[in-house]
Amino acid sequence: MARTRRKKKRTHVTDSVDPGKKAEPKTFVFRRGQHWGNLGDLESDVRRMMLPNTAAALRESKRNTLKDFLSVAGPLGVSHFLILTATDKASYLRAAKTPRGPTLTMRIKGYSLMSDVAASQQRPRMPPNAFKTAPLVVLNNFSPAQKELALAANLFQGMFPSINVHTVNLATCQRLVLFSYDSESGLISMRHYTISTAPSGVKKSLKALITRQALPDLGALQDVSELVTKSGYGSESEGEDAETSRVVLEAPAAGRAGRALVGRQSRVRLHEVGPRLELEIVKVEAGLCDGAVLYHAHVSRSKAEVSAQQAAKDEAARLKALRRQQQEANVRKKEAEQRRKAELQEQQRQAKLDPEAAAVEKRKQWWRKEQQQAGPSAAAAADEDDDDIAYYKQEVGEEPAEDDKIGLRGSGGSGFRG
Repeated sequence: MARTRRKKKRTHVTDSVDPGKKAEPKTFVFRRGQHWGNLGDLESDVRRMMLPNTAAALRESKRNTLKDFLSVAGPLGVSHFLILTATDKASYLRAAKTPRGPTLTMRIKGYSLMSDVAASQQRPRMPPNAFKTAPLVVLNNFSPAQKELALAANLFQGMFPSINVHTVNLATCQRLVLFSYDSESGLISMRHYTISTAPSGVKKSLKALITRQALPDLGALQDVSELVTKSGYGSESEGEDAETSRVVLEAPAAGRAGRALVGRQSRVRLHEVGPRLELEIVKVEAGLCDGAVLYHAHVSRSKAEVSAQQAAKDEAARLKALRRQQQEANVRKKEAEQRRKAELQEQQRQAKLDPEAAAVEKRKQWWRKEQQQAGPSAAAAADEDDDDIAYYKQEVGEEPAEDDKIGLRGSGGSGFRG
């Protein structure tokens, strides 16, 4: 009996990509500058904060230029750059939109790593699955009246995927990034938190029973009722929580007790995981780390100075385009010279193999050159009695080919013998 080939059945259905849906933003986090080695730990923490929509294993070197990152950003769908630089005086963070800007340059006034934040806490909380989904972004006190703040808000908001509050899955909301602007100091504080939920308004024993999946140890109790009656209500810190932090969950949240808290009054808490950043806006550029300066915190120019600067940039761009045209013309000229030399070498090689055929081909080329130099207008004005075909046969030594008869008198045309 013939054996039939087993066909693999479809065991899963891939999610269809909606062409009308906007792609999620992706980022590159890398270091540049003279003392870029001092920012390695901060770079790792920022990359972890931007997970999963960032290149966590991106490797850079001093030889890499900005064009190298930009050349691979397009095929990979990278929409933003976060560039850490360090000089002798300060460290900076640049947030740029690819591929044409704008670029926001911020001075790092101070920062704390994830390890520093965890060391300052008694019970640091960092769920392992929290970094599988993108964090939420919250902007505080960014006034749209100030152009630099409005642009900073747009850049910060564009680096994270947008959500629909009506259809979002609460189980994916596990982290939060906060950008808060202080109008008095002029600094932007960046904080990174994880989100947790816990039952509110119940005793500590019941809260532990709800939040844990395993059953509690009842060996030391005389009766099951002692589990409820032996302890009071929650801790003092729970009573200090604001009423706005207590909500009723309509869908399962993240964590082991997410499903058990549906329909119950719960409190939402934020646990800082780091890194912390204190940023000061220094400069806003129209391009990707170049272009016109739209804002500068320490330098102000008059309209005349701005116009002169723009004119100098336009002149530099014009000279650059002119040099590019000259280089392209030189390349074409060099390629034509190389082709001519290659043809000459081929003719010399053919002449050694077949001298007679090479002589005939040389006379044909001379004839074509004569026709090209004469031109069509000279051919129309010429009026000679001799036959061009006969002249061709006399000079070349054979009948002209069909392509060579074009424009010769005696073949139906009005050619011209040069």
